[in-house]
Amino acid sequence: MGIFINMIISKSVTREEWEKVYEETLLLVKKFPFAEKRKIKIHDVDTICLVPTEERETTYRWNREKTQIGWNTVGDYTYMRTAENYYLPRNLVGDNKVEPEAGDAIFGALPAYLPYDWNDEKFNHVYQEWGAKTQGEPYHMYLLAIACLIEARLGTKAFTYGDITRGQCKKAVEIANEYLESPIEMPDRCDVKRFLKRVSQLPLSENEQLDVFEKFYLGTKDAAFGAYIRQSFSNEAIEAFWKQEFAGYKLGTIGFNDCFYNYMLWGFDLERLCGYVSFQYGEGNLKYDIFIKCVMDAKFHLVDKNCEDALKIDQEEEHPYGIWTLMAQFAFSGAKNKKVNRYIPIKEIRSALNAGIGDKCNVDEIIDAYLAKEAEQMKINIMDEDVSDEDFDMAIRQDPADAFHQVMEKTRENGLEKLEKYDINDYDDMIFYEKGDTMRPVLMKSLGGSRKFLDTALEEEEFSELMEEDSRRRCEWLIEQNRYFLMRDKDWEKIFADIEENKESFGRYYPLFRVRIESDGLMDMSIALLINDDLYAYSKELAEQEEE
Repeated sequence: MGIFINMIISKSVTREEWEKVYEETLLLVKKFPFAEKRKIKIHDVDTICLVPTEERETTYRWNREKTQIGWNTVGDYTYMRTAENYYLPRNLVGDNKVEPEAGDAIFGALPAYLPYDWNDEKFNHVYQEWGAKTQGEPYHMYLLAIACLIEARLGTKAFTYGDITRGQCKKAVEIANEYLESPIEMPDRCDVKRFLKRVSQLPLSENEQLDVFEKFYLGTKDAAFGAYIRQSFSNEAIEAFWKQEFAGYKLGTIGFNDCFYNYMLWGFDLERLCGYVSFQYGEGNLKYDIFIKCVMDAKFHLVDKNCEDALKIDQEEEHPYGIWTLMAQFAFSGAKNKKVNRYIPIKEIRSALNAGIGDKCNVDEIIDAYLAKEAEQMKINIMDEDVSDEDFDMAIRQDPADAFHQVMEKTRENGLEKLEKYDINDYDDMIFYEKGDTMRPVLMKSLGGSRKFLDTALEEEEFSELMEEDSRRRCEWLIEQNRYFLMRDKDWEKIFADIEENKESFGRYYPLFRVRIESDGLMDMSIALLINDDLYAYSKELAEQEEE
């Protein structure tokens, strides 16, 4: 599980086309805070660290005698947040390697989302350039900006997909355009008309084109999206699409519920839906009541309903989401909001279901029983200080999505309140601490207690022995002991210079290379203590307060 950015280049791209856009990427690389991981000499000590990304010549992993020229990045130089390596070569297109008939780069992505065979020759006329994990770290947006640049310049010869949103693409384009002489637009995927035009030119059947359009369009998919599908594709293609979609899911599963949600949100016909659904449930049993409950849980019959879903990825959100978002979607799948933002009078719901399955079950009886139970439900604010355990449990049973929404809203409000109240709200903010900044009390306590504990390491015999050695040996010792810290070249430069110029400063660094770090928070605090002088001085004040 991870957060990916994938970029595909069609083998129809020429050497001249590629080198031209590659040169533009170098302009952005110089402006963006990309970092690569390298081993370099710092004060004549071999040091693994983060350095600013730049184009350079390297050897191939599988052939040390062969070299390549390009740039790579593993994270960002500002926050020092890293994930997996992304590489872009200068010489992507070799001599006599152009395939003019290779077609749209999107072909290289189709087997990842649609039932095509990866080994089918028609999907292999591409360069699969990027496909690593960014995990939503800060360099995610800068990589996306470069991918948007490449797609804007190469048109259908490039295609970007993965864990991205339309909002991210919009922001990435804004970031790139701050430095580009010729501005770029968002990728075709982000514009419904441009993307349909691109898809309609693919050598695929209309049914396949609809598949591609629906799966790869990047934007809010709502009633307007459904209307555009009905306007742009034949009834036969739409019919085939939904038959195929529902055929893949069993009634009552998460997949079925998601498919049902999209079908109804996009404005398709409820009566016709009855013809797409397989009502078999379990070992041969036909469960029409489960389907009717699914329809009623969508609350079409209510004009006023909360359709917000805290677990749904907002396509207009510009900030990258991380691995925790995907994990939350899995862990709290039962709290997904089933309500659909569409109103259908209860009379029409009865009519549609009776026409579709009325000869198979007593539709009205099932609906009446549902409505009677619904009428008995109470609105419960589970965040109320006086709410009882019984009411809390009842709220979750009645509407887990609403209960989850209340918790998430309260959490968001508390988070915003803390952001407004303190300058330093989390461990990863500590690296930016400046004298006089306010800090959340729980972080102050953690920082002071940690400093007090760290200082006890100065009583160790090994520390006394190292203090008798020369400064070079002390610097080498830090590198030999380093198991956790991937810092920048300039940070190591500062640390080594400090040790060489001020012997006693070694007491600041020694303890941090002796402790075991078992959480991301402690890692962030430790790096901040290593490189932020103001925070280190403040930690001493807090440690002294602990002793009082």
